[in-house]
Amino acid sequence: METTDTQITDKVRDVLAATFNVDASEVSPELEFGDLPQWDSMGHMDVMMALEESFGFEINAETISDLTSIALIVEHVNRKK
Repeated sequence: METTDTQITDKVRDVLAATFNVDASEVSPELEFGDLPQWDSMGHMDVMMALEESFGFEINAETISDLTSIALIVEHVNRKK
């Protein structure tokens, strides 16, 4: 079954909410790096590791610094699937 953008976005939002220990309602699809106090450089690495585990693929070091919003993360997941 094909995974839709909405399903991927929801999963990414769930990963961020769990990683940052916030309610999923605080994680909007428009959220970007720095919008939450927890999404700093250390939090970003935690998110990347959680995304790798959740989606089952590795995010290379060059790409990690580019994935600074939910929209960019969803695009990356779509390219990897």
